[in-house]
This record gives sequence, C-alpha cells and structure tokens, in this order.
Amino acid sequence: MFNLPRYFRLGTICFVTVIVLLGVSCRRAEQLPSKSSREYNDIVRTFYIGLAALQVGHDVQADAKLQQFTTLAPDEPAGWANWGLLAFRQRNFDVAAERLERARTLAPQNDQIEYLIGLLESSRGRSTEAIAALRKAVEINPKNLIATYKLAEEVERQGDENSAAEYEQLIRKMLEAQPDNLAVLLELGRVAAKRGDVETLRRVTKTISERAATWPTEIQQQGNEVQSASSGSDAATRITFLRNMMLRVPEYRRDLSEIKPPPGEEAIPFTRFVRLETPKFSPAVADTELQFSTKTIDGFKIAASWIGAVSLDSKSGPTVVVANQREVQVGTAPSFSFPSGSSSAWPGPDAILPIDFNYDFKNDLVLAGAGGAVGRGDAGRGVVGGDAVDAAGGEAAALVGGGA
Repeated sequence: MFNLPRYFRLGTICFVTVIVLLGVSCRRAEQLPSKSSREYNDIVRTFYIGLAALQVGHDVQADAKLQQFTTLAPDEPAGWANWGLLAFRQRNFDVAAERLERARTLAPQNDQIEYLIGLLESSRGRSTEAIAALRKAVEINPKNLIATYKLAEEVERQGDENSAAEYEQLIRKMLEAQPDNLAVLLELGRVAAKRGDVETLRRVTKTISERAATWPTEIQQQGNEVQSASSGSDAATRITFLRNMMLRVPEYRRDLSEIKPPPGEEAIPFTRFVRLETPKFSPAVADTELQFSTKTIDGFKIAASWIGAVSLDSKSGPTVVVANQREVQVGTAPSFSFPSGSSSAWPGPDAILPIDFNYDFKNDLVLAGAGGAVGRGDAGRGVVGGDAVDAAGGEAAALVGGGA
C-alpha cells in the first residue's frame, strides 16, 4: 500500500521548492529591468558616467558611479567588471579579484571577463592562474587576438621546454586570423629563429622584405641583416632590434594595436551591457525643414570681435560668449579681462576654447591672446592659476589650472 503521508510530504517539499525558485527568478528579473522600465534610464546614465570617468582617470567619480550601478543593477556583469578594473588599475588586487569573480559568476562564458582576470593574475605574479583564465578566454572566443597574444606572452614567460612550441602554435593561430599582420609575422619569425626553424624564418623575412620598400633605409638594412644572420640566436636578436625600430612605421603600429593595447591600456573596460539590453546610439534624422533667422541679442555691454555659443553644463542650453581685445562676457554676467597683452591685440577665431579641466561635467574656458593664456573655472566663474611669463611674447599671463 502507498504511504500517503510520506508522499504528501514529498509533494509539499517539491511544491515549496518550485515556489522558492520562481521567487528567486522573479527577483533576478526585477534586478535586470527592461528597456521600457522606469529604472532603465537611471541605470544607463549611471553606467556611462562611471565609464567616462573610468576612461579619463577620474577615479573618485568612477568609483562612486560604478558602486551605485552595482546597487541599481547587481545582476549586470559589466558593472562589476568595470568596478573591478578600477580597483585593478589602483593595484588593489584583492578587491579587484572579488569584483571580477562576481562578474565571472554572473557571466561564466564571457571572454572579456576572463581576459581581465588573466591580466589581474599576471600582475599578481600568479602565472598558472593567469594562463588558465586566458586559455578560457581564447577557448570562448578564438577571435579575441588580444587575449591570445597575452596568453602567448604568459606561456613564453614560463620558459619550460614546451613554451616555445606552444607560443609558436598560438602565433600561427593569430596569423590565420590576420595573415598580413606585421606584428604577428615578426613574432613568428622571432620564435622560429629561437627554435632553429630556418624554413619558417626564411618565409617570414621574405614576406616582410617585400613590404619594406617605403620604410626608412635603416629599417630596411636591419631587415637585410636578419636575412643574412648566421645562426638562429643571432637572427632572433636581430628581429628583436627590427621590432623595436618598426615602431616608427605607422603600418606596424596599426597592426600591433590589433593584438596588444598600448602600455597602461591593456585592461579594456566594458562599453556595453552583458545581460541588460544595451541602448542603441544613432544620429538623429536630418531636419530638412530647419531654418535660421537673425536676432539681436540683448544684455551685452561690450563691442565684440569674437562670439560663440558655449554649453556650460549638461542641463542648460548654450550660453552666448562674446569677447574683444579687453574683456570677455559670458551671457549677461559681469565681464572679465581678456589676455591681449600690451599690444591690445583683438582675439582671433581660436582665442577661446571651452574645456572641462576637472571632469565635473561643467565647461571651463581657456583664453589665448597676445598676452598668453588664462584659465577661467566653470566658464568664467573664478580665475584659476597664477602669474607666469609667456615664453613666446614675454607677457605676464595666468596659466591654466583646473576648474573652480
């Protein structure tokens, strides 16, 4: 006979388990709002402000906004990855590891996250862990040449008997993806020389020499020396010299950027969401009905030879700025002096530049005249800097500092 109470208890447990799982799923869905939801705009704004601050090195702003983003959207891996990248750049490795591991948990098959973890582990001196993460990145996305090259570098650094062979294997895979990449060709030639692979070295140097007609003469000569090298070790050394000289060739620098970012920029932030729907940015449709009309602007007390519209912040509309050889006026605010020097020269077309010195999302002004350059904080509100001598004209000028 069936034990009804027992089956009843089992059924109850299963029912409760399903309800709990559904509840967790609902909460996760709530933490990843749809594009049409009320919270989505706040999430997008916070993410991209944090990203912009991260890209320009405004660490305080980046930390605040990325932390806020992980609170608003805790299940979006891009926020945790960028926040971890910030800690990594600050060499706060333990915190970076925690944040990147959270990103990996949320997106276990994301090659960019694995690449960032590989960079982190390499910087911590944990080569085995770095290689494991980089291998996974390449396994997930074989077209990620930056991760592939970083893996090749880490493998070669091991220095064991299999390192050179695996390094060459990885370089060949990269060459399959980009057969004409000069940087990859040079690396293949270097490792072939180290391994005594004369035939591969010959093919590589021949290919490179065929493209060298427009290169500086000394670089062509170095390429000829590689071809005439008497031994593999000698050829490897000469290829290293050639690689350093090739940095002067725009074609080589372009190809190198495809596999290795510039120093200090190896850790690449996320510019798109991983799980959330990323907003689509596109230019507005052309307004073919747009018309312009002439209008007199009131409130200005100076006769101007320079006029322009400056956005003071991200919320207000453009403000008209006018200037002459003596003074500058922003909107209807009181005027301030223009650095025209003793010659009282009129400002030229490029005399005034709006720029955000201190990344506070409010424009400052740079005024350039015959008397030097002067910085005005937040588009004229407060002078920044101190007196100095302009080397070009010998006039005293206030040098640019940061926005007030």
